[in-house]
Amino acid sequence: MFNFPVFRAMAARAVLMAPLWFAAGSAHADLAQQLAAIDREAERDVPGALAKLETLAAEARVRRADADYREIQTARCWILGYTDAAGALALATTEIAKPVFRDDASLHVCRGYAYEQLQRNEDALAEYEFGVEQAGRMHDQKALARALALRGEQRYVRGLYADAIADLKASYELERALDDASHQRYVLNALANLYADPEVRDFDNAIETYRKLLAANEAAGNVRGQATTHFNIASTYENQGRLPLARRHFELALALEAQRAAAEHSPVDLEADLANDKRAYAVVLSKMGEHAKALAMLDAVLATLQSRYASDKTAIAAARLSRGAAYRRAGRHADALADLDAALLHFGPIHNIRFLKKIQEERAAAFGQAGDWRNAFSAQQGMLEAQQAIDKQKLDERTTRLRIQFQSEQARLRNAELQHQNILQLRDLESTARVRRWQAAALAASLALIVLLSVLVVRQRRFSRKMRDLALTDELTRLPNRRHFMAVANDAFARAGKSRSRLSLAGLDIDYFKRINDRYGHAVGDIVLQRVAHVLRSALRPGDTIGRVGGEEFLCLLPGASEQDALQVAERLRQAVLDIDCSDLPAGLAPSISIGVTENIPEVDSLDLLCQRADHALYRAKDKGRNRVELAA
Repeated sequence: MFNFPVFRAMAARAVLMAPLWFAAGSAHADLAQQLAAIDREAERDVPGALAKLETLAAEARVRRADADYREIQTARCWILGYTDAAGALALATTEIAKPVFRDDASLHVCRGYAYEQLQRNEDALAEYEFGVEQAGRMHDQKALARALALRGEQRYVRGLYADAIADLKASYELERALDDASHQRYVLNALANLYADPEVRDFDNAIETYRKLLAANEAAGNVRGQATTHFNIASTYENQGRLPLARRHFELALALEAQRAAAEHSPVDLEADLANDKRAYAVVLSKMGEHAKALAMLDAVLATLQSRYASDKTAIAAARLSRGAAYRRAGRHADALADLDAALLHFGPIHNIRFLKKIQEERAAAFGQAGDWRNAFSAQQGMLEAQQAIDKQKLDERTTRLRIQFQSEQARLRNAELQHQNILQLRDLESTARVRRWQAAALAASLALIVLLSVLVVRQRRFSRKMRDLALTDELTRLPNRRHFMAVANDAFARAGKSRSRLSLAGLDIDYFKRINDRYGHAVGDIVLQRVAHVLRSALRPGDTIGRVGGEEFLCLLPGASEQDALQVAERLRQAVLDIDCSDLPAGLAPSISIGVTENIPEVDSLDLLCQRADHALYRAKDKGRNRVELAA
């Protein structure tokens, strides 16, 4: 293990990706039992399970049982999501276009998971965002819990730690309410790994969460989960420099893996887990000065990886880095440099700066031991360059880390206040128990009235939010609609006039959109609109606003932008649309946009005139061949 320990995730198939995520508890009893049996069959015979689900889906269509059909197709999607991501994507895209899935969030979340497996993380995040919003709107707690967990993990890998923690905590509370123990364990593990991340460093919360997870795995008899949790606790202690505690938990993880091997007759994933555990354990032994034992274990790990997992070059290079560092600690600098140079040959071309920093740090120390000060200085320079790259990467994350620490302290204070309030409430209840019966009746009537009023208030607020959303947001693209956009634009135009600041406007139109609808159908046209809207919103600057003002027409407001600034933004938008991945859509479909740009010059005395100028420029872009940007005359 290095200065940046790796934390293991829970077993995905057993804990997170079961198709019955969305089936159990929502289908009627007979269908739920059938889906449960098919899910168990999928662990040994995926084609057979999928064939049975396809038969059930056909029967549900004949019976016009829409709810059953949704459950069955969602179950098919999740099985495919784990075994055939491209197949899951194709299924989900086809089904989502059908009216029966119009208000469904579950299949969107499954499609997001398929995108994630295909390394299309932006598309995955968009689907998770939609899943969270739609599941919340439809009060689908099961789908909301899963969408929050997956969105939280996506936010984590993007460095949005506070948002990721909020998502995972919300998902955990929903899973507790749903009484789903296996999904609670998965979310706890993801949350603990996040706390333990070297960029977050909330180690106390990490250890506390891991221990809660360990107790849950022990109660469930989940041996692999226990081993994983001990491994992660050990990694956290190592990151804190508490090596004896790290050693103890690595030993417990290895003992549990041995127990699992005896019980499960050497499952296929056990050898890889054991190699990873032994490598991490050996690094701790090396740091504690037990060089002979550590090197013998690392030799065995490397031999296993090279013979059984030769295609995993990154795992082999990481093992050689671990052994090279162990050789260096043992004073065998020549052996250390051989391993470290081999690791450098792998991690150098892929620019993995964290590994490069560690490799160069160890090489500098090894060259120093050998008395080769020139190469030691060169390696030290390489380490400093990698550190500078890491520091630059961390610059934007420091504020996030401080915000997380502040939020943790605020949460602690809130918990203390809640405990105090609970004590006061208990005292009040004890006093209330001794009052006369008519006082109890009056209190009960008051509480009933309060509950009734609260229900009415909540319903009114939900209705108001729904009406406001319908009034201001385009349902298909989730962008501001024409009414909302023009209100924002009028305010910005007035402010620019008063402050004499710059303001630009861009009119956008999807090229040949009618041809797309005519040739491929409106369902494909809707998908194109959604993807174009998503990339346009993502490519804008902070403070810019874009709205859908017509069928395939958009307007983009650019406060503070000059003509040249606006042209640069427009060109970025045009290129972003060209880069949309349409590989899952019919062949030959490649959307593009035309853009007309104008600045709020003194001669323009109204927003309508500014819109007309952008519109004229847009028509000129179309006349000149489309897929281009034109500036207003």
